[in-house]
Amino acid sequence: MLRAEGTRSVYGCGLQSPANLARHCFDRAFTCLPNCLSHVVFAIYPKLMCFRLVLAFPARQSCLMTNTRRKFLASSVGAGALLGAPQHPSGSPAVPRDALDSEKFRAAVLQGDLQTVIEYLDRDPALLYSRDVRGTSVYTLACLTGQKRVAQAFEARGLILDIFEAAVSGNVRRATEICNVTPGIIHVRSAGGQTPLHYAASAGQVAMVNFLNAQGADLSAGPESPLLTVAEYPDSAVAEAMARTLAGNGSDPNAKRKDGATALQLAIARGNIEVAHLLIHRGASSDDTSIERVYFGGRYSQDLHGKPVVRDDTCGLPQAFINQFVTVAHFDPEKVKQMYKLCPSLLATRATWDELAIEAAAHMGLVPLAEYLADLGSPVSTCTAAVLGLTRMVADLVHADCDRLRERGAHDIPLLAYTAFGKERVDVAEFLLRSGAGVDIRAFGQTTLHLAAGKGHLELARILLEHGADVNAAAKSSNGPLTPLAIALRQKQASMAEFLKERGGRM
Repeated sequence: MLRAEGTRSVYGCGLQSPANLARHCFDRAFTCLPNCLSHVVFAIYPKLMCFRLVLAFPARQSCLMTNTRRKFLASSVGAGALLGAPQHPSGSPAVPRDALDSEKFRAAVLQGDLQTVIEYLDRDPALLYSRDVRGTSVYTLACLTGQKRVAQAFEARGLILDIFEAAVSGNVRRATEICNVTPGIIHVRSAGGQTPLHYAASAGQVAMVNFLNAQGADLSAGPESPLLTVAEYPDSAVAEAMARTLAGNGSDPNAKRKDGATALQLAIARGNIEVAHLLIHRGASSDDTSIERVYFGGRYSQDLHGKPVVRDDTCGLPQAFINQFVTVAHFDPEKVKQMYKLCPSLLATRATWDELAIEAAAHMGLVPLAEYLADLGSPVSTCTAAVLGLTRMVADLVHADCDRLRERGAHDIPLLAYTAFGKERVDVAEFLLRSGAGVDIRAFGQTTLHLAAGKGHLELARILLEHGADVNAAAKSSNGPLTPLAIALRQKQASMAEFLKERGGRM
């Protein structure tokens, strides 16, 4: 039996539809159940495809999102029973006796009643793709309410995830498939106005947040920024990891909910102190003077020769084209050169994650590529000058503006770290440390000594230790804390390992 409860697009975008029988029948016939003929049908009837695309991508929604995690569940999930509806003595949401099967099915999903869920699916497989009145799929309901066994049962029955479902479940492989077929789908909105990034943030999917960032997602997407959801996420470690991706790549640290609550206030109220510190560091309004604040005063102000740079973030180019240019600058110098020759205006454009191509080359230690882009006239920040070993330029910039010691490159990487990314820049490091740069300041959870240890930069390591670096500082990693010695051994830097042991280094 057909139910007009929502639609499913083969392009991975499940959006709420009006109660329109023609539209409903189209979706049920071709997309609600796996159908090997759907692509053939679309190929034969291109007008049908156009019709479907119009339905799948309606005009921009005007719905406002309420952005605490609890309110996100209320608006995005439509799980009103979880937020104050009558309850059974067991604590489960009450379901009226005369409720439709679909309503009872969703209630079973929210309760995690796997047996009942399976019974309903056996009776009516189409429920696998059913949605609530707000257009939220039952799979998304299961993920956002922590019903993993129910979500897994849906997957076992062949559920084809749309982009929102891939985001909320952290399925990067499926999200990659969807993005490859439909570039730009990361910007699509649900019926409630949320992007896939909102869903990933609400579910605490760190890897998915990182993936969507790399795909060019709007990190401050309205109507209320994903950073607001991250700020009050209940797991503080997960909240910090997501916040480092968002805030560290240009999401507005002063984001506010429509009721005026800021991300900083939400983080403090939740007890996410590390997130609060990060927000202040990235520029959130606060009277706290104990936390170092990032400085970008001269990041794009001049070129290699000290001449002023006039630049535009896009130069009228498609953002996806710019993102590709900056992405390949992390690992493919020849592709960068090809793209520049094709379109010289790319040179100083900025990716959605707040990075220029020369900055990507700099923190990847691709010194020849950074030099190539600098020679073409790309802006040269203090961080880029450090990786290029331009000690005099670094000194002149810092003497002209001492706040440049607090300058950060892309991804919130501190200035001192750039002395280790490519060749070891001992002279630059010594100048920065004498000028007051923090010796144990971190990049991606590691101190500059960790970076030097992994690359075998013995002289740089010596300078850092002479200036008080912690020889046993613990770097955060997926495998647990790592000291510089542990990293040196892992990278097979035997001389560095022996050097660190002599100075008290431990595993």
